[in-house]
Amino acid sequence: MSWTEAWRWLWGASPVLAEPVADPVHHTIFVVEIDGFASAGRTNMHRLTLRAGLYEVVQGALVGSGVSWLDCYHADHGDGILVLVPADYPKAVFSELVPVALTALLAEHNRVHRLPERIRLRVALHAGEVSYDPYGRTGAAIVHTFRLLHSSVVRDALANAAGDLAVIASGWFYEEIIRHSPVSRPEWYRPVFVQEKETAAWGWIRLPGERYGRSDDLALG
Repeated sequence: MSWTEAWRWLWGASPVLAEPVADPVHHTIFVVEIDGFASAGRTNMHRLTLRAGLYEVVQGALVGSGVSWLDCYHADHGDGILVLVPADYPKAVFSELVPVALTALLAEHNRVHRLPERIRLRVALHAGEVSYDPYGRTGAAIVHTFRLLHSSVVRDALANAAGDLAVIASGWFYEEIIRHSPVSRPEWYRPVFVQEKETAAWGWIRLPGERYGRSDDLALG
């Protein structure tokens, strides 16, 4: 019996079980959110079109990059999606292939929709341990990813961008994955300091189509 089967059996046998018995599981954490989803200029019909477009774009980008949607855990957040990717998928896929695929699919969606139905997307990348319970998934790594996604620095970056996509990677994801992958174009990322609620940390932003040179004498503390 696997640990997941044992956990499910124990939960079914004891509905008052107070503590989860499964150890945390490592995942790549990929979170996307439509910028300005709640804008007053958008109606509920616009938002339904946006949500349909979001799923089409995100699923298409993952599948087109070799990541099975069915292999991932995904949770709807109204204006966005949390995707937890199994650890056996290479993390570099999410910096090498996914941003390019998202850019192309966003352009395709936006080309055939009216302004209130066009999507501008913020993406956050991180990885870490995730705990399971009967209600979903949780963990400090997920919290950190959402803090990056909701930070003013990435919102401002997208607001001033020519394109429709802003990607923010955690300091860990940049140092461990992006920096070692020439295909990820690490030189196109710029460091930003994120202060969001209790979080104070460095992240790295890329706006596909725009380049940033890294300052070699920049000290990240």
